[in-house]
Amino acid sequence: MTQPLLRVLQGETLDKPPVWFMRQAGRFLPEYRAVRAKATFEQLLNDSDLAAEVTLQPIRRFPQIDGAIIFSDILVILDALGCEVTIPEGGPRIGRTLDQIALDRPLDETVFEPVCTAIGKVKKELPAKVTMLGFAGAPWTLLAYGIEGKGSKSWAGAKAFLHQEPVLARKWLDKLADAAARLLNLHIGAGAQGVQLFDTWAGELDAEDYATFALPAVERTLSQVTAAPTLFFARTGYLPDSLNQLPCQGLAVPWQVPIAEARRRFPGKVLQGNLDPIALLAGPEVARKKARTIVDVMKGHPHIFNLGHGLVPETDPAVVAAVLDEVKA
Repeated sequence: MTQPLLRVLQGETLDKPPVWFMRQAGRFLPEYRAVRAKATFEQLLNDSDLAAEVTLQPIRRFPQIDGAIIFSDILVILDALGCEVTIPEGGPRIGRTLDQIALDRPLDETVFEPVCTAIGKVKKELPAKVTMLGFAGAPWTLLAYGIEGKGSKSWAGAKAFLHQEPVLARKWLDKLADAAARLLNLHIGAGAQGVQLFDTWAGELDAEDYATFALPAVERTLSQVTAAPTLFFARTGYLPDSLNQLPCQGLAVPWQVPIAEARRRFPGKVLQGNLDPIALLAGPEVARKKARTIVDVMKGHPHIFNLGHGLVPETDPAVVAAVLDEVKA
């Protein structure tokens, strides 16, 4: 096996960790902005050529990157359930919230065809050492958007729904878990060699509610995805010890949790992370120093270097290059 990322996901420890960045295909790259000047975000999602192009852009610019994550959006699952998702500049909008959708409505898998086609196109263009990654949104995060109908600062409606309609909430979480598993398996079938499940709004639930509602649905998703290695990312300052029992090879550690603490608490998991993406805005010296600390702490443990969340649009590509140089030094 020649791909460093896959070797680590199989439990191998390397002298120089593999590296990729969440949101590496995005607005911090001038070449991405050039594409977006001619096409909307939704056009990128639904045009396999455009999606493939922006997925490949960071790989061409940064040859040290070891993983290419397909350009898509976590809300494609809600769209496939009939939620009529649009993604204007101000953020996503759900035309029909989940309370307007029948629980037994089948998944329209034609919605997933552009991203699966794009994976195949990217795979043909990747250098041999780069691993193709797919992804999906986790059930709670999807439920949060599906109930609120848009982004939120408090997710009050979705959080209240868990307690006001707990039986229905669990049914929806199970349905969303199965849909996420189906999408991840379709990504693998199209050529993805590893996949990540994103629970972006995990931290909006307290630890008890996360354990009661969200985590069983995450386990339901991951238990159905066995044909390629899986990573799980919960963006929360508390990582419950029960993550040790999740059926996934890797945990992506959010920047709020010290990587040394994660190494101690999750000894059986490959760890990914976890530089604060805002540290890159402080310039190359700060970013390199913080990156080196993470790499040094993780020596002797299977580790994929990444951020603790996604790159922000203000990031200077030169600082990304400096971090790559440091990690691979």
